[in-house]
Order: sequence, then C-alpha cells, then structure tokens
Amino acid sequence: MKIAEWFDNLPLPGLVKDIIFVVVVVGGISLLSQLILGLWTPMVAVESGSMVPNLNIGDIVVVQGASRTNVIPWDEAEKTGYTAFNNPGDVILYRPYGKASMNLLDQFRMLLGFAPGKEKATPIIHRALRYVKKGEPMWEDGPAAPFSGYITKGDHNEVIDQMAGQIFGTANTSYVQTHRGDIMDVGSDVYLDKKTGLLIYKTMNGTFVGEGISFLTPVKEEWVIGVAKARVPLVGYVRLLPNIIFDEIKKLIGWAN
Repeated sequence: MKIAEWFDNLPLPGLVKDIIFVVVVVGGISLLSQLILGLWTPMVAVESGSMVPNLNIGDIVVVQGASRTNVIPWDEAEKTGYTAFNNPGDVILYRPYGKASMNLLDQFRMLLGFAPGKEKATPIIHRALRYVKKGEPMWEDGPAAPFSGYITKGDHNEVIDQMAGQIFGTANTSYVQTHRGDIMDVGSDVYLDKKTGLLIYKTMNGTFVGEGISFLTPVKEEWVIGVAKARVPLVGYVRLLPNIIFDEIKKLIGWAN
C-alpha cells in the first residue's frame, strides 16, 4: 500500500490529517534546508531600506548558514572580480553585538505594542567590507578594534555600521561589577546593559557609554548567521504586513510610541 493511501485510510478527522500533513511538509522543508544551507529557517524578510537598491523592503532573502560557506569581504572580492547583489563582497546576516534573535513570541509581543528585551534584536543584513584584527583601526585613522571581526555597511547608508552611533558620556568603572546580572559581556572590555540597551566601552582613557547599530565594534565571526545568496522581490511583505497594519492602527488611534 502506498504511503498516501495509508495516510488517507487513517481513522482520523480531516482537520487532524491536514495539520499532520502541514507539520510533516514544513518539517521536511526545514530538514532539507538544514542539510543544504545549514539553517533551519534560511529565508528572511528585508525590513529596512539600508540595502536599497540591491535589496529592498519586502524582499525575501535566501541565506546560507555561516558554517556552510566562507564570507568574502569587499576588499578581497575586488581582487577577483567577485560580486554579490551588484557590488563586490558578500552580504551577511548578523546578530548586532551578539544579541539573541527575536523569536515568534517576541514578534507577537511587538504586535501588541510591547518592546522585546534589550538583549534581543532583529538581525542586520549588510555587506562585509573587510576583516580587521584586534588592535587594527576600524577605519582610516579610526579607533582600534576591541576584537577581530568584519567591518560592515548597508549599501544605501552613508557610513559604516561601526561609525553609526554616538557616545553619551562616561560611566563609573564599578558599574559593570555591581550590575553583573544586567550586563552582557560583548568581548574585550565591551559590555551591553540589557536593561537600557546601551553599550559600555572600557578603554585606557576611561569608561564610555554609547549606542548604535554595531557602534565601535566589528562583527565577530560567531555573530554571523549566514551569507545572502538570492532574493525574491516583494514576497516578504506577507511577513511584514501584520507589523505595517498594526503600526497604522496605532497611528489612527493615537497610541504613543
């Protein structure tokens, strides 16, 4: 007896069969993507215009896991003529500051108007420009990299991610020790305050507090989720539509941000 006939003959309600079928299909696709691309969920929707015109809001991007491919930054790609999405170098999906990615529950809470924890963030999809080692300047005449990683930039942005931010002031050096439960160690005297989302930088000249995309921090290799390989235009609006509708509703009824 064929599997399809055996499944049809199971003494289960039609709705239950439909649910089982969907679970099996989704599970099979996820397993296949894990085997081929190295990720259980290899597709992401572009939510901002930072990569326009090469990646646009609403595009679905197919990502290959970092464990299955090598990142080729812009400076290396120029030597060989390699391009991705119309420019030299790979476009990477990464977790800013190593923050955890938001799950479905976090996204649902956002739809209801609740912000996720400051230790979580939507992954960034930007181009890798070059790889710097710890102590090397992150840009010409710029500050030294606190640790090794990629310098990144959105194709539509004017400045690199490592320059996109600001320093607010100084912090008491004892703050990190007295608030260990609220502090995430980003690496090499760089910390994230999980309550405020602010970054704390300890340097020879003092301890500074700032914020940004990946301000003053390269993207560590372990923060890279994967490399963008293909895009499907506009399909991602299906994923983004609930957020767009809810934002418009909030504007209509005058909810404060």
